[in-house]
Amino acid sequence: MFIEYSEEQTMLRDSAEKYLRDNYTFERRQAVVNSEQGFSKEAWQTFADLGWLAMTFREESGGFGGGALETLLLCEQFGKYLVVEPYLESIVLVGGLIEAGAHPSVREEYLGRLLSGELQGAPAYLESANVADPLRVETTAQPFGGGFLINGSKTVVVNGPEADLFLVSARTGGTTANSRQGISLFLLERETPGLSWKNYKTYDGRSACELQLHNVKVDAESVVGRIGDAYKFSAPIMSRAIVAVCAEAVGAMDALLSATVEYSKQRKQFGQPISRFQVLRHRMADMYMEVELTRSLLLATAWKLDSGAPDAQQCLIALKAKVGKAGRFVAHNAIQLHGGIGTTDELSVGHYFKRLAAIGVMFGSRDSYLARYFQS
Repeated sequence: MFIEYSEEQTMLRDSAEKYLRDNYTFERRQAVVNSEQGFSKEAWQTFADLGWLAMTFREESGGFGGGALETLLLCEQFGKYLVVEPYLESIVLVGGLIEAGAHPSVREEYLGRLLSGELQGAPAYLESANVADPLRVETTAQPFGGGFLINGSKTVVVNGPEADLFLVSARTGGTTANSRQGISLFLLERETPGLSWKNYKTYDGRSACELQLHNVKVDAESVVGRIGDAYKFSAPIMSRAIVAVCAEAVGAMDALLSATVEYSKQRKQFGQPISRFQVLRHRMADMYMEVELTRSLLLATAWKLDSGAPDAQQCLIALKAKVGKAGRFVAHNAIQLHGGIGTTDELSVGHYFKRLAAIGVMFGSRDSYLARYFQS
């Protein structure tokens, strides 16, 4: 399959690469990660001013009508430069779900402010009972006074410490805790009574929180999508989110490969660069093949999603499984070829390793996607 980018898509990729190369150095990234806030307001506002936050939204929503390919192009560059700003959480997930199914008054109030960088959002859908399974929802939302009363807790709410809005999953029906039926989504402002949280840093440099909901009262307009059918309703947005993290993984793997090849030319053993040793050259060739195979599958998946191909979901499942395997392979070999220095905070290699490990389990593990692939 040959996929040729349009002129606009090429400009998007090149402008993102140029801006991040010139302004998002590893040293600046580390300063942001080690700050109390955990992301750069200046960088986030620049992303909004450049139109990146609105790129994949419909024109009537204030966007530019992009799709999965545009998401891919942006997130691959984000992965290459280890961007920590919450594009996936605030824009792809929260923004995408608000556009797709929020009440018109809610969409009008919040969506434009998200795309302008004024507000940020955080999806709260994981629970401690099983952090790898978004269907395991024990948080409840009971009918109450024309609205709902929500009780429960959420874990690993990435971007939670900075979020102005939380998109919370809760069970309004269903007979078991992991039933696809009976899950609903609710949009909550940060200052909603009954919300409490505990902030922390994740091991890949993000900010997250544990979210507690105690008798949180919401009205019916807070529901995003259809009551009890959040799994089916959110599927297209989740598909784009998976493309986003897989594209980020490809960018990270590409950067790791480049760093490893460059290091092998500088480090010397037995009086010559280690890049001259055939066994290490074979190792780096294998890394290159994993990166390119994953990139090809990523492009095919994004194209299939945008064109509505019947096998798009099967391709998406295969992509997530492939990213789990390829990311692990490339990251482990990069660490081994760098030696002990590859694990230090001062070098970017270890930080790519951590991010790829986190991406490998996001939205489910590689094993769970392999099982889904063979069932499809």
